[in-house]
Amino acid sequence: MELWKDIEGFEGVYQISTKGRLKSFKKLREGFILSNKNSKKDYLSVVLTHKGRVRYARIHKLVAEAFIANVNNKPQINHKDGNKQNNKVENLEWVSGSENVIHAISIHPNMLKGMNKYNKFIRPNAIQQYNLNGELLAEYPNAQEAFRLTGVCGRNILQVASETEYKPGLTRKQAGGFIWRFKERKGKVQCTSRLSVRHQGQMAMF
Repeated sequence: MELWKDIEGFEGVYQISTKGRLKSFKKLREGFILSNKNSKKDYLSVVLTHKGRVRYARIHKLVAEAFIANVNNKPQINHKDGNKQNNKVENLEWVSGSENVIHAISIHPNMLKGMNKYNKFIRPNAIQQYNLNGELLAEYPNAQEAFRLTGVCGRNILQVASETEYKPGLTRKQAGGFIWRFKERKGKVQCTSRLSVRHQGQMAMF
């Protein structure tokens, strides 16, 4: 049985279901289901708008927030079967950053090969953590320690710090809601509070 719930902050305008489907009530009183297909097999994301308010969110996060209690206040959501587009409630679970990485490696062992590309950055380089306004928050001896203490994926931290492309032509501006830089790198940290990485599969809302 498919259940529907209002999305917090957009009550009466958008609903999300246990099957990961999104419904809009902006044009029709009875609502209409919005398409969420993505041929590139990436996370599905949406843009919710109402009376000047805008929220960018991924479908799986909307499902988890609506239907799965986060009793341990874990920060990330895992797809149990490894399929980023299977956003049914039974396929999702709240996890810590380390739990998410461990599960991803168990599903996709080749991820280790990708992580090894960044090993040269791990030991010798201290990592600094900034908020999105460019203010220094903390410093760690390496990306592994930053991951251990913050739960933010070490690979993503290194991709931000080294400005390495995670996909052809795309680089991460932030990871886990923070800017990351090698301590030895010179130059002012740019404020990224208004910048975001564009994700494939984003849907325009009506």
